[in-house]
Amino acid sequence: MADGWRPPGERDGGARYRLRQAVDALVYGLVFTLVVVVVSGVISFGLGVGWFGVELVLFFLGMSLLAYAAFQLRPAKRWDVEFDDDGYRIVRPNEGGRVVGSREESRFQAAVQRVPPLPRLGLAPEARLSPAAKLFVAATMLLAASLLLEILVFW
Repeated sequence: MADGWRPPGERDGGARYRLRQAVDALVYGLVFTLVVVVVSGVISFGLGVGWFGVELVLFFLGMSLLAYAAFQLRPAKRWDVEFDDDGYRIVRPNEGGRVVGSREESRFQAAVQRVPPLPRLGLAPEARLSPAAKLFVAATMLLAASLLLEILVFW
């Protein structure tokens, strides 16, 4: 862990903690965008489509992932309605037995965590932004890269 790290609930560590989370999400989005650009570039130039294919992949993948991430970021239901023969009753939904705050780290996330400056941040998987939030950032970066490619190549 990096020096000076504090758990999220401690005083005076809030801004630095949020900055570390933001840097983690931005690096994740940047690496994700670079991987998509390289893979789509190899496939697009291999098929003879060129930069147009790369831009198309960036745009459509960015829009799709943005919609998916926005759907995943929606808040959970706070109550549920059960209908009986006598009428209905309002109950809290079943949490499914998951431990709150537990997150598994994917192989891609583990690889991203080796990219500087992330090893020095010392954020545990539970302390990072949710995978859906990082995917939202990555989708936004894909769309920004698509726009930048459109401006540089086709205008």
